[in-house]
Order: sequence, then C-alpha cells, then structure tokens
Amino acid sequence: MRLFALYATSIIAGFCMMSLEIVGARLLQPVFGSSIDVWAAIITVFILSLSIGYVIGGRVADRAKSNAILGWILTASGACFMIIPAVALPFMEALPSSLTHARWGVLVAALVLFIAPSLLLGVVSPILVKLVFVSAERVGTTTGTLYAVGSFGNVLGILVSNYVLLQYVDINHTIYAEGIVLGLLGVAHLLRKIDATGHLVATEVPPAARGSAAGAVL
Repeated sequence: MRLFALYATSIIAGFCMMSLEIVGARLLQPVFGSSIDVWAAIITVFILSLSIGYVIGGRVADRAKSNAILGWILTASGACFMIIPAVALPFMEALPSSLTHARWGVLVAALVLFIAPSLLLGVVSPILVKLVFVSAERVGTTTGTLYAVGSFGNVLGILVSNYVLLQYVDINHTIYAEGIVLGLLGVAHLLRKIDATGHLVATEVPPAARGSAAGAVL
C-alpha cells in the first residue's frame, strides 16, 4: 500500500507536469501565436525548472523524515495551478508591445507563468525516491520502477491533454481541475504519514577478517 501510494503520486505529478506543458502552449497562443518560438520557450522553461527542482528536491529529501514536506509541496503546486488561469491573459495583455512582438518575449511570459508550478513538481521526484527507498539491495529496482511510472504519467499527460482535454474541456477548467487534484493529493499526504524508513546498512566485517587485514597492513 505504501509503494502504491507513492507510485500513484508519481503518476499524478507526472501527468499534471506534462499536461501543463501542452495546455500552457495553447494558453500563450492568443498573444504570441503558435510558432516554434512558443514551443521553444515552453520546453526551455520546463526543462530549466525541472533541473532546478531536482537539485532543491534532492537537498530537501536528504532532510525529510516523512512525506509531510511532500504534502506541502504538492499543495503549493496545486495553488500555483489555480492562480495561472486568473492571471495569464491579463498579464500577457499588460506586456508592452515591444516585448510581445519580440521573439524572446514569449520566453518571459512562459517563465513568469510556469516556472513556479513546474519547479515545485520537479522537487517531488527526489523526495519520492527517498520515500520509496527500502534497502540498498533494492535501490535500483524501486528507483527504476518509480521513474518508469512517472514517465507513464508524463505520457498520459501528453496524450490525454492533446487528444481529449484540449478537444472537449476549456483550458482554464483543465488547469483548475489539475490544481484541485494536486491540492487534494497534497492534503492526503499531510493526513496520512509515510516515514522515510530506507537506510543503507553497512556490512559488518567479522573480527577474524579485521585481524587478517590489520596483519596484512603491518
């Protein structure tokens, strides 16, 4: 049950991450169009935020004793999702024309709108690695499985967003719904504690072997 909850969290976070990337490009379209510059800006911001999020998440994970911090991060990312639809269009319309007509202007807009939620979701992965870690013998299996299910969530986020959500659901409603899901997921982690129990176990050297090694050194 513990691993199922953590893998489900990875899938949901991965889904919302890639869904925001796909939907975000459409969100920028009314002001910046749908040129290659829009996609370059979106991809740049998300890869940059993931890189920063991984670094921050790794340091947070080293100090994490339970999933409480994960709950707060998911809740915060959900709140960021909820803010985007309310501020996106007013913010872009308020930009000076010199910026909206510049090729790099869309990069500024993408940074402002998407850096916070995507960075927070980047923080999630290293913390999940810490929580799914059971023993040194299974670190490869558990980490590999976590990455696999997270990637599965990424694929679902791309396909569902492109072929279903953008076709039948309003963009703002999509982002609101994903924000609510992330917020509820964060609250669930705050209510249900999961201890970070994994630890490396040093192999004890038998006394006889220690004596032999000492003799060899002498």
